[in-house]
Amino acid sequence: MKMANNKLIYFDNASTTRVNPRVLDVYTKACDEYFANPSSIHKEGQRSLYLFNRTKEDLLSLFKLKEHEVIYLSGATEANNLAIKGVALRYKNRGKHLITSIYEHPSVLEAFKQLEKEFGFEVTYLSPDSQGVISSQKVESAIRSDTILISLMAVNNEIGSINPIEEISNLLEKYPKIIFHVDACQAIGKLEKEINYSNVDLLTISAHKIHGLVGFGALIKKKKIDLLPLNSGGGQENGLRSGTEDLPNALAFLEAIKIALNDETRNYLYVKELANRLVAYLKVHSALFELNSTENVNPYIINFSTLTKKGSVVVEALSNENIMVSSTSACHSSKEKGSYVVKSIGKDDKISSNTIRVSLDYSNTLEEVDILISTLNKIIGEIR
Repeated sequence: MKMANNKLIYFDNASTTRVNPRVLDVYTKACDEYFANPSSIHKEGQRSLYLFNRTKEDLLSLFKLKEHEVIYLSGATEANNLAIKGVALRYKNRGKHLITSIYEHPSVLEAFKQLEKEFGFEVTYLSPDSQGVISSQKVESAIRSDTILISLMAVNNEIGSINPIEEISNLLEKYPKIIFHVDACQAIGKLEKEINYSNVDLLTISAHKIHGLVGFGALIKKKKIDLLPLNSGGGQENGLRSGTEDLPNALAFLEAIKIALNDETRNYLYVKELANRLVAYLKVHSALFELNSTENVNPYIINFSTLTKKGSVVVEALSNENIMVSSTSACHSSKEKGSYVVKSIGKDDKISSNTIRVSLDYSNTLEEVDILISTLNKIIGEIR
């Protein structure tokens, strides 16, 4: 039996991806050539500022967004917090009712919980259906006269389910006072066809989910939307996110986005082939595994539970064989005993406490999937 002892096989790409050499090259060259502070008024500073602003124009062009602007910040957590708290606190005089779902990323859920606890907002938490989807009908049924914000993820980071973002954003055109925020971190560059975000008011994207650098991301917002800044300081990013502008990271981020979008459909079809191989194995061995990701999910994320062994023990055993998978989202795996996401689609405590997430990438191979399968066979047989 061929094992993976000497070769690192990485199936935790939903947590973070390996930096693309092209992205790293752009970053290191920019650090050397464009090191001047874009806020400085001298010639080199102004050159940096011009290039910094140009990256934003190019980014919006890639997504075909004409009514939006870009705010660069430290990543998805900060972007989600700025979007949610910034809207809620700025528009609280319009109403104090907010809508999200129960299976959002912790950076979204914790922001809403803080608004409830500290600022007196009322939040409706929508539950997905058994397929992990929040329908536009369910969204509309939760809307009240005092609703000011709806925040939903495009692709769930644990089970890969895809929400009908375009349908929901089109629906919300009937409700002009409601602001729509989308966390698209697991969607960018990972769908058969990129979502049209033109009717989305606020969009969160992150560099390190698409082979960019950790610690950088963007909140793309419609120009007409006002936000209460969370950072006070020198007034950078039109006063919405103070702090020295990071030109090298902005250039690297733009390169990562270009790479992700350029071959999106081809990469999707390739990754779907990898996912189909794994899913077929899991279905044949339904006495050992329960599939939590449904047929219509994003193939980059496959979630299943072990039925006869502890999932955490299997994850550790795979790690010892140099195969890296995860049990839940890395952002809450140390705090939660089970997956609240898997529970949200109706699975019981045993299933939700023994989840394994295999998050694929176009850099993975069929051979690696086969090694994972053969190693799972061995591990399940050996664990007492």
